[in-house]
Amino acid sequence: MKNLPNFDGKVVSFGLPDSTLAILNPKFEKQAGRIFITGTIPEEHTKNDYALGNACAISWDDITDYIVFKNEKAYKKQMKKSSKKK
Repeated sequence: MKNLPNFDGKVVSFGLPDSTLAILNPKFEKQAGRIFITGTIPEEHTKNDYALGNACAISWDDITDYIVFKNEKAYKKQMKKSSKKK
């Protein structure tokens, strides 16, 4: 799989048509002939972190946009900052 971004060590927030999903240390993986992004759910992504550390995957074809955070610490800091504005 050539010409795909390298997200090693990063947290990436992926925009989907109806939601967003943040993934820690995302990697590209081919499944059933399609490209998926796999990884784990980072802290601060869900209320009460009920999904923290769980494996997840989304189809690369379904992504509308994405934001790259330097690491999990930077992601958590931004999430805390944005939740204070609500």
